[in-house]
Amino acid sequence: MAARARAALLLITALLLGGCGYHIAGRGAQLPGGVTEMRVPVFANETAKPDIEGPMTEAFVAEMVNTVRIKYSSDVVMTGVITAYDLKPVSFTGSDVNIEYRLTITLAVDIKRGEEVLWKDEHITDYEDFTVNTLDVAATEDAERAAMKKLGRDTARLVKERMLTGF
Repeated sequence: MAARARAALLLITALLLGGCGYHIAGRGAQLPGGVTEMRVPVFANETAKPDIEGPMTEAFVAEMVNTVRIKYSSDVVMTGVITAYDLKPVSFTGSDVNIEYRLTITLAVDIKRGEEVLWKDEHITDYEDFTVNTLDVAATEDAERAAMKKLGRDTARLVKERMLTGF
């Protein structure tokens, strides 16, 4: 009897969830202006932190490639400018030794077809926390690079979802 009740509950749940209209963001949706292909040049870096534009651009290309074709000859261009890169300590030991940083990146991104702006957001800000290794500076630098790459992926996904939902 218990097995029959579980099977019925599972069937009812499947039927209810089947019609809820849920879909994975980025699938079955279109970018503004019906864009199907675009080019993405390397983002500009207006910060004092060197070599962050490559990984940030790569994250956006990797995220967009699931929605549009990345084509170097497209008349639609996504441009990005990294306007801020900020590290702040966020947690400390009892003796005031920093054990965690918050990396915050701010960027401006737009999509244009010629001079026509299809989508634009000049104040995209996201952050990622990472742990400090007080005994190994190189390990802390590795953690910062890993945090920046994760932040790039997360920010690219957030921006794409905003584009797809019209925000």
